[in-house]
Amino acid sequence: MKTNLILSTVNQLLEEINKVRTIKENKVKKYKKELKIIMSEYEKIDIEENLKKQYNQLNSKGIELLQGLRNNKKQDKNKVEHSIEVYIRYLNASLYDFQGKTIYLKKYITSFLFSSILFLALSPQFYGFILPILFFLPIYMGLKGVKQRSITGFYMTMSVVPVGIMTAVTWIRYGINAKSNYNEFVQAIVNDGVSLNLAKNLVWIGPLLGSILLGLSLLQIYRGIKAKNLFI
Repeated sequence: MKTNLILSTVNQLLEEINKVRTIKENKVKKYKKELKIIMSEYEKIDIEENLKKQYNQLNSKGIELLQGLRNNKKQDKNKVEHSIEVYIRYLNASLYDFQGKTIYLKKYITSFLFSSILFLALSPQFYGFILPILFFLPIYMGLKGVKQRSITGFYMTMSVVPVGIMTAVTWIRYGINAKSNYNEFVQAIVNDGVSLNLAKNLVWIGPLLGSILLGLSLLQIYRGIKAKNLFI
């Protein structure tokens, strides 16, 4: 099925945005630019039969937005901008569905889960249990949100990246220092009641896992950029 219906709706939306006086000029230009890019992408695709219902819902939401803009040109600026921005996100997210790009979501969730597990496991050794406890709820709520393709959930999951990188770098620095003072670091672990053989392994296992955490955190950023438009 061709996308003429949604192209017509988006084209009308471009015209109506120009008529809304409450939106600042720079925002109008931003919305028009984004909508034109979206239109160019929708022109290239055909809608599969199993996605026809989603396509019709997408168009219906666009018509509702159009009616809202036409019936009340002086409505609250923030409300108008929010409605337009949400619909643009909806257009982008649906486009990924129509293009069969939802695999990006699965890849993002996978990298997020592994980086979160390593962060929770490695951070207490240097930052105590307070830091992982503080981030446990954002991790849980973020995972729940991204599964529902919520933009709020996406931002919550991305909030783990900076502390993940911080934890990874700390462990890597520890490994570099331990390399030059190996026996001293091993003895420090033994003094905490750990066996000698286990202490020797712990000295290099921690930095190794820290390096993996750094790689996963960077991978999450990359996959997050690729998957961002999937969230509404």
